[in-house]
Amino acid sequence: MQRTLWFILFMAVLLFDLYNEQQYIFIYYTIWTFTLETLYFGLFLMPNTIQKHLFETIFAPSIVVFVGFWIMIAPMYSEIPNNILFVIVTHGFNALAMVSEIKSISLRSIWKPIAYTITYNLFLVVYVGAGGRSISGKLPYWYAQYDKPIGWIFAVVSVISVAIVHIVSAIYMWPQPTQPLKQYIVLYQ
Repeated sequence: MQRTLWFILFMAVLLFDLYNEQQYIFIYYTIWTFTLETLYFGLFLMPNTIQKHLFETIFAPSIVVFVGFWIMIAPMYSEIPNNILFVIVTHGFNALAMVSEIKSISLRSIWKPIAYTITYNLFLVVYVGAGGRSISGKLPYWYAQYDKPIGWIFAVVSVISVAIVHIVSAIYMWPQPTQPLKQYIVLYQ
């Protein structure tokens, strides 16, 4: 039931913003993450197994969006944004929803979420670097100026920060053995 409510809320907010901003909303890292989170919760409405892989892909980016927005971008606001519900849902509720979904990741498959996260971040950098702009023709974030060398430094920093968040969150999610492992030697005659 909780997943269905997250899906309905996320879909309503996403469709409303898509209606207002059209395809230009997809220049934002937040919207790519939010769209994948909406898809993640929507997939629970039908039987399939892709949710685990999608969770591994978007958990770390959703935490990065939450922390990055409230530390770097929100303090720059001089007034309350026009659509405060959109800001709170896409930069707060989404992270809470993903944290509520924490599942264990097997040590055998840790390469998948790390590879997914790096690929996911590189896709956005290439998309914006190749010309993705807002309606006004501006780059999506004040710090991501891909037209200048400093923008690419921020791109590298963003990939590294997401990797760090992912590793910390994966360590938190890995089940730790409660008892020491015992080995037995069985001899057959």
